[in-house]
Amino acid sequence: MKRFARLLIAGAAVLVMASPLAAQSSSGVLNSLEVKRLVTEGTPAANAALAKHFGALADKYATEATAHTAMASAYSGNPNHSFGGGMSVHCKKLAELATDSAKTAREMVTYHTNLAAGAAPEAPKGAATFDAGKGARAPTSEDVKRLATAAHTPSAHHALEWYFVTLAKQKTAEANDHASMANTFRVNGQRRGSEFAAMHCDSLAKQARDAAKEATASAELHRQLANVG
Repeated sequence: MKRFARLLIAGAAVLVMASPLAAQSSSGVLNSLEVKRLVTEGTPAANAALAKHFGALADKYATEATAHTAMASAYSGNPNHSFGGGMSVHCKKLAELATDSAKTAREMVTYHTNLAAGAAPEAPKGAATFDAGKGARAPTSEDVKRLATAAHTPSAHHALEWYFVTLAKQKTAEANDHASMANTFRVNGQRRGSEFAAMHCDSLAKQARDAAKEATASAELHRQLANVG
């Protein structure tokens, strides 16, 4: 249990290093970690919660579609913008994508509502992507700590395993990028400060590798805990 607590703390530290924290949302859109937990749980209550999430997500996409449509109109109607035509086409495309996502999200509402009622509906096209967290907000360090602290079901541990596996891959990629940059600085080392820059990249690569190790250890721990009993 002591090792478990240490890994939970390490996991939270890794998350803080991973990226700027996402803001808490009051829109009803869940974070991707919670979506994964609910999908894995698969109970009527979990599916009802997912239906609410996808309803909020559909509203979010619809709002984005409206905004992009308005921007497209503004660009096409403003002759002072020499690039207005291209931006108008771009905004129209974004509006179309948001409209399509809103449509699928609404289909996901019906799908999970039916699952919650005990039916066995056919999954909409794109369901796997949305159930994997498309459109959900990124989990904050508090989101991860909250779930890790309260985790006592296989679904919660599987969601945390998925999160830390994904994080380990991200940090490994970052480590490789920093190592490549360090090598580039050393090969093209004629410029003053190149060695210092290479050392800095080496340090960042080591931090990322260490973070990946911590995330991998956390993922393995939650995999084991998910299979207990």
